[in-house]
Amino acid sequence: MKEKNDYNKKSNHGKTKENKDNCIDIRMCTKEKIENNKCKNCGEEASYFSSENNGWLCENCRSIEEKLDKLADKMEKKLSERVYSFDLNELINCLSKDEIYNIARNLGVNKISGFNKEKLIEKLLEEYKGLVEKRLLVFEEERYKILKSYVDSKGVKIFEDIDEEEADKSVYFIQQGILFPTAKDGISIFLMPEIVQELIRENNNIEYRRVIKANSEILNIVRGMNKAYGILRLKDAKEIIERYSNIENCEVEKLIREAGYYYNEYREEGIFIINNEIDDFEELLKDIDKETDLKYAMIPKEELLNMIEENWVYNSKAAKDFYKEFTNMFSVDKDMLIAMIEDLIFDVQENEPKDSVDQMLELINIENEDAKFVACNMMNKFVKKIRLWKYKGSSTNDIKSNLVSLKENKYIGRNDPCSCGSGKKYKKCCGKGEKVINIYK
Repeated sequence: MKEKNDYNKKSNHGKTKENKDNCIDIRMCTKEKIENNKCKNCGEEASYFSSENNGWLCENCRSIEEKLDKLADKMEKKLSERVYSFDLNELINCLSKDEIYNIARNLGVNKISGFNKEKLIEKLLEEYKGLVEKRLLVFEEERYKILKSYVDSKGVKIFEDIDEEEADKSVYFIQQGILFPTAKDGISIFLMPEIVQELIRENNNIEYRRVIKANSEILNIVRGMNKAYGILRLKDAKEIIERYSNIENCEVEKLIREAGYYYNEYREEGIFIINNEIDDFEELLKDIDKETDLKYAMIPKEELLNMIEENWVYNSKAAKDFYKEFTNMFSVDKDMLIAMIEDLIFDVQENEPKDSVDQMLELINIENEDAKFVACNMMNKFVKKIRLWKYKGSSTNDIKSNLVSLKENKYIGRNDPCSCGSGKKYKKCCGKGEKVINIYK
């Protein structure tokens, strides 16, 4: 969660007043001044002036910048030693043994732990084409689009012309030996070997596009589930995916695993898929196990797909309702409010709703008690609508609603329409595998 000063820079340090629209203004009116003897990066006392950054630096930040400069020089020298070639053999041979070993392992070459560099190269070149062909079958439209763009640009992209998001994700392709960083005339570039270009061209057909389209749908659902549920067993993930998409003849586990490396949004821990925002997943599992007989929330497909978008936190219905209500009462910086929404959504995963709200109120530091009371009520209303990982994607409101429904003894027969709204019979949907009439809500 953000520090108090991060919000105070945008919130007028809690000084509230009524404006002519009867809103309470909590925006900052003045900016903090930074003195010359303060470090530009961390604000500590500075002793060095950096002409390159046009600012003062403390001893620690200066040391970090020197290390980064040395690393950049080292990388530049390393790239200059690599070849500019589209021949896989030449590209592989200029790599270190460790780099070759990592590419081989990432592609799936087995039994190579005792190989010397020469033997590693021989083994990798022997199996490379077949392994890349298999890897292409678990790609989705996004990865194919990036690779196709290299074919369209004759196998070369200048590093500075690549946007930040693609550059970050290109690391995945480098680790697979599908792209190779090098330099030409002092310019850093990424190269695609001719053998990979040929495979991309060969797969530029309707049949392959159907494969990656189906993969895209499954992976988008998985990524949405990762945001909604936080943690779930792989076998449960497959069962949930079946509610939304046909996974017949599809290697779901391979799809999920490879996408995890590429998107870096989740990881595998034994039999579990875990959101990378979760540090102590074992503690979360204990919380989940406390809720006996709790099933994964049935979430509309459209909502899951919305969760993979960049602004998914803000674009959820609960967040939009909160945003509208809050801005009707308070005159507040949009970025500040979106940051508050994001922090509440993630903080409430680890803390009780009341604690999350109290902490947020302390951070934005509203002094006017009436305004504080109104903001508190709005936040409490919002956090109770947030899908919680410990409740398998249900919100606090959902849990309370389910308890009320259980007390009212609302039964669903196996042949009745499922209450989740899927349109299927209960026995073929949420009641699949059960042999008795079950209470759903």
